[in-house]
Amino acid sequence: MRVACYLRVSTLDQVQGYSLDMQRERLEAYCKAQGWDDSTFYMDDGETATNLNRPGMRRMIRHIEEKKIDAVIVLKLDRLSRKQKDVLYLLEDVFEKHGVSFVSATEPFNTGTPLGKAMIGVLAVFAQLERDMIVERTVGGKLQRIRGGKWHGGHAPFGYTWHESGDFLEMVPDEAETVREVFERFLDGESYSQLGKWAQERHPTHTFDASVIKRLLCRPAYAGKMLYSGTMYESTTEPILDAETWKKSQVEIQRRNDGLPPRGEYLLTGLCRCALCGSSVVHETKQYKHKSNGRLYYKDYICCKNQKFKPYSCNMGYHQRVKVEDYVINMIKNMSTHMDDIKNESVDNKQDNSDIIAALEARINVAETGLENLMEAIQIGAVKASAVAKRIKDLEEEKESAEKLMEEFKDSEAAATTETVDVSLIQEIGDAWDEWSEEEQKIMLRKIVLSIKIHSRGTNPEITFNTYPTPITL
Repeated sequence: MRVACYLRVSTLDQVQGYSLDMQRERLEAYCKAQGWDDSTFYMDDGETATNLNRPGMRRMIRHIEEKKIDAVIVLKLDRLSRKQKDVLYLLEDVFEKHGVSFVSATEPFNTGTPLGKAMIGVLAVFAQLERDMIVERTVGGKLQRIRGGKWHGGHAPFGYTWHESGDFLEMVPDEAETVREVFERFLDGESYSQLGKWAQERHPTHTFDASVIKRLLCRPAYAGKMLYSGTMYESTTEPILDAETWKKSQVEIQRRNDGLPPRGEYLLTGLCRCALCGSSVVHETKQYKHKSNGRLYYKDYICCKNQKFKPYSCNMGYHQRVKVEDYVINMIKNMSTHMDDIKNESVDNKQDNSDIIAALEARINVAETGLENLMEAIQIGAVKASAVAKRIKDLEEEKESAEKLMEEFKDSEAAATTETVDVSLIQEIGDAWDEWSEEEQKIMLRKIVLSIKIHSRGTNPEITFNTYPTPITL
């Protein structure tokens, strides 16, 4: 009989003596007493019992579905899960569905009889009761800390680090400055992706992308507050932002979620980048006195470095708003004259995906081979389970990551067709451009344009269109 021995240990379990080695030794002895010599170990080290999203559990379920397992054995029922719903799901929708029997080495029941199934249900109820009592004590202590203004735990947000007292966060100056500038740039109209690239360049040891920036912008901790169970509490942590900036940013987030263009009177707000230094391009209004016409206002696009730092550190110079916007609009209106060039470049840019898929398959194979070798070493007693538990977990995560990338990569073309636009759509928008209102023009422009690079004066801007299968730059 092919037996799956499932081991799980959390941090608290280790304190109470439920180590992986202890579980393995007892399950090996049980299998030997039963005459089962074909056993495979599935381990989750430091994993919670409140859900089934664990590497070892997922691998075991996959092998059950592939008909590689005849029986599952655990030391105690709560090694599977402390949630009654999860236990019943495993028993009825996984084990029983695929003809797999279930055995607990320390609890006398048989899933093959009605009484045995009823006994499992009773034990699952008490396992969940124990979990609920742990959760209740944890939540109560956490809420007490929050009401006192103390940080509720977990990782410190970017811009902060834990104070040695463990009660509040203290500011990291250079990271805090980045947080402030992210909010300023966001309110100036920069996109999440643009902010992610900028922050990544500034802090290469951290990971930034559009989703990370979105979460950062939504963190009330930067305004000296904590959100818990739908209620906002004051924090003793020194805020990085003033209350007004925080409120404006939340309004802008909602504005973008509703599909409206970024706030700003300029048509190209948030789309322009400096081609010389890579910084964002912002708008600036200057006022001049004129003898006969009174006050005159000049509206320009300028590299943000030159707006914030003197003497000027970038040679992009000032670009009249009207000239830049007219150039972009004319390019869109006259797309029919560029259609042949765009279509040819689009075909040339199609990439052969076979190399990437082969590389991901190789990663999966290496991880699977490593797991098989480690499991075999454990079974023959060459190594202790606790000694290689971290390596097993790393390999399972590596395999899962590669499989996820493989799935995402294979789905990328389908996703691309929904997120990008066909070249012909740009032409249609250009033909109807004068019929749109200003707000509609901003929305449509952001559907078809990814970015605009502005060079020094005398050189036309580069427009990158959001075309499928690859972006096209003109």
